[in-house]
Amino acid sequence: MKSINIYIYIFLFTCNFIIAQTSSDNNLSSSNLPTTLVDGVFAVVGNHVIFHSDISNQMLQYQNQGFNPPDLYNQVVEELFLQKTLLHFSVIDSIEVDPNEIQNTIDQRLSFFEQQLGSLDEIEKYFNKTIVELKNELKPIVSDQLLIQKMQYEIIKDVDVSPMEVQKFYNTTNKDSLPIIETQFQIAQILKTPEPSQLAIEETLSKLEDLRNRILKGADFSTMAILYSEDPGSSRNGGLYSKIRKGYFVKEFEGVAFSLSPEDISEIFETEFGYHIMQLIERRGNELDLRHILMTPKISSSDLLNAKQILEQIRNDIISKQLEFSVAAQEYSSDFSTKNNGGLLINPNTNNSFFSQTDLETMDLAIFNEIKNLEIGSVTKPIYIKLPNNKEAYRIIKLVSKKDEHTPTLKDDYSFLKSYCLKIQEEKKLDNWYKEKIKDLYISSKEDLSSYKFYNNLLKNEE
Repeated sequence: MKSINIYIYIFLFTCNFIIAQTSSDNNLSSSNLPTTLVDGVFAVVGNHVIFHSDISNQMLQYQNQGFNPPDLYNQVVEELFLQKTLLHFSVIDSIEVDPNEIQNTIDQRLSFFEQQLGSLDEIEKYFNKTIVELKNELKPIVSDQLLIQKMQYEIIKDVDVSPMEVQKFYNTTNKDSLPIIETQFQIAQILKTPEPSQLAIEETLSKLEDLRNRILKGADFSTMAILYSEDPGSSRNGGLYSKIRKGYFVKEFEGVAFSLSPEDISEIFETEFGYHIMQLIERRGNELDLRHILMTPKISSSDLLNAKQILEQIRNDIISKQLEFSVAAQEYSSDFSTKNNGGLLINPNTNNSFFSQTDLETMDLAIFNEIKNLEIGSVTKPIYIKLPNNKEAYRIIKLVSKKDEHTPTLKDDYSFLKSYCLKIQEEKKLDNWYKEKIKDLYISSKEDLSSYKFYNNLLKNEE
């Protein structure tokens, strides 16, 4: 439970931190800045306030993650100054965040906590808030974080490094100063998702058809979605998704959505998530508001057990060399994104097939715990998994190869060195932007800001 608690504390303190900030930020404008700072306020940066509690909460987040250097306080103050500066100029530069991007990010965070705590009801119990209340509190947090990300992207998006620059960087850099590359794991999987029985499918279709008929006879779609929809991202909001554009959802869902007229109720249709009915609320050109109800055929314990047993037999055949793992992946895996490349998983952070220990601990701790002591070429026993679409499945994992911790070389780690070199150039670009823009910001504090090294550097730049 220790790792779960760390993430929950981070979540909770982030909520408190941004909510306090947002409530105060909303009362500030460039023409109405406080001349006397109230108790609890550390500084005003542009139109944004840094509270002492913001600093404390951010420090606690880092400490809960095991990061606690002697100068943590100063580092957090510097970080918050940069965040507020980016937020201030994101408004001036008319940077906007799509409401659906905010909603999708909130849903992902709640989904994470649902996986950790077991259910949405357990989330509500833990925080003593309803899901709607938590979503409302998360909205300004996520909005600010996405604005900061987008503003940073606008600043550094044109930065690039050539192969010659990477080589020059490597040749002129003290190798002892280069970061150590963590142990890298290359892994493949065979995933088996049990198919629902025909009886379970028929029962789901019958229930959904009954709901559709009740709605056609006058029942409120929103109420029906709250009561019966199995979509955790929208059921509490009456099945509502607003400002939908093409590319946000799977093609089957969008195909129905863009074929309806306002107030139409769709026929029952199927996606990888289950069976749906949909109501189009409003169309504005290529943008839609809609409601939907999702119902998923129930997988029985025997169906799930059967999937596990199939994988056990496949594993036995692989171990006895009667079957190649890559061939088995192509023939039996339910994961269409990997089955045709031998089941090899791709790291979304690097777009290659190697995962560091940190990557695995962050993305899928269960995989790391299973493979960390495996020999190369070995295959795990079937592992239970709950997929992002809430379906249950089993998988077996093969440790394809492993690179031990090492200092990067130009020959073997060019991609890493390029990314590292690019990151340095991006940081320089951001730092130069920061030093230039800080000149145009209103800054006020009761604190002696000259005691902070980063602030002194900014002042020197001004002079």
